[in-house]
Amino acid sequence: MSFACLVCLRKRLFVLPLITAIWIIVSFFITYAIAVSYGHVEPDFPYISHTARDSPERCVFGQLINIGAVMLGMNVIVRYWYLKEVFRQKKFSDDVVWWQKFNIAGALIGIVSALGISMVANFQTDAQKALHYIGAGLAFGLGTVYCFVQTRLSWKLKSNNIGNRYIAIAQLINSIALTVLLVTFGISKILFKLKEKEHGFSEARVMFRGVYLLSTISEWFLASAILTFALTYTWDFRYVEMESPKILLKLPNRTDTNQNGGTEMTTQQV
Repeated sequence: MSFACLVCLRKRLFVLPLITAIWIIVSFFITYAIAVSYGHVEPDFPYISHTARDSPERCVFGQLINIGAVMLGMNVIVRYWYLKEVFRQKKFSDDVVWWQKFNIAGALIGIVSALGISMVANFQTDAQKALHYIGAGLAFGLGTVYCFVQTRLSWKLKSNNIGNRYIAIAQLINSIALTVLLVTFGISKILFKLKEKEHGFSEARVMFRGVYLLSTISEWFLASAILTFALTYTWDFRYVEMESPKILLKLPNRTDTNQNGGTEMTTQQV
């Protein structure tokens, strides 16, 4: 899926962030609609994970979000390739090697964050709570760190007259908003969990409605903010084209094989 997506968009990679954001948002609302239609969740702002607790919506959620996680990973990789090539071609006054390593670190953080999104989809909160929360921490926590790393890289490019200054500013604002939403979600989630232990989920949701809605709404905005950050890649991806990969095919040469066991090697571009 990921490889095919990149090959199909190899000359239009700027479309990849848009497709990714639309895919994941639509996935959220599809599972939300299914869960509400079956009466599994209340219609007014449930937790995202609660829309995927029961069948059939959890099966749909897992499949769609897994694909979305792979697509986010592809955005991370293309962004890494883009920055790697920029650092290779442009001669900065300071240590390029250090910035290349910083770029690699950012890519690794992004990949692990995308893995966290897949974990959230595969390990439901009721069935595998610990793994679900680990995945959420990777997705939201490391996702926020990744956004700040990429923002720093964008400002580095801007200081060398590369890239768009408005994109760098938008990324900084997005990263700050992510931090505020992450803190808000974390605190309100903990507070509601404490009340849930005392009164049970149903009663706590009614008695502490404000805390509950603050927690759920901030979670939805937090997920959306990560996707809006990915959309900022659209500008830079306009300058990126991917060539088809080449395969090395080793076929036995019948004439040579009979004489000396040789092989014939051909290179084919896919």
